[in-house]
Amino acid sequence: MKKLVLTTAVAAAMLLSACDSGPFASAEAIRTRATQNLTQKNFTEAAKTAEELIKKTPDAYDGYYLAAQARAQLGDKNAALAALESAIKKGLKDDKEIVSNANLQPLLNMAAFTELMDSSFPKREKTILSAGGSNAAGGAVGISETKDKTVIRAGDIVVELPKD
Repeated sequence: MKKLVLTTAVAAAMLLSACDSGPFASAEAIRTRATQNLTQKNFTEAAKTAEELIKKTPDAYDGYYLAAQARAQLGDKNAALAALESAIKKGLKDDKEIVSNANLQPLLNMAAFTELMDSSFPKREKTILSAGGSNAAGGAVGISETKDKTVIRAGDIVVELPKD
């Protein structure tokens, strides 16, 4: 009888751990739901799911990064910036991914965002001016700086100026 009860309890625990939602959901299932919610532009649910992921895996950066994206799209820029800072501190290393992420675009004009990026990624390429659209030639327009040079782009024309 004890063996039957123990076997049933183990089987129930295994089934619950395979659930995609609730307190027994795996971190991967929660991450997948949060990502799907972001993709479907269901930002309120994405924020809630990202918070679940943070509780489940507090030392991993991905929950914080997903929360930053959802909060930015919901207009809660300060919470988004705080979550992004946590993601970077927890191990997010790709500054280009951060800057190019469409969900984080509302943060790009914030001085605090620039300060965070500059202090976290001191060798990153800094965009001084960028017009997200296209010019008449069909290309991007922008000015960016690296440690060694300034790069000016206007359509098909790219000018690199060395720094003195």
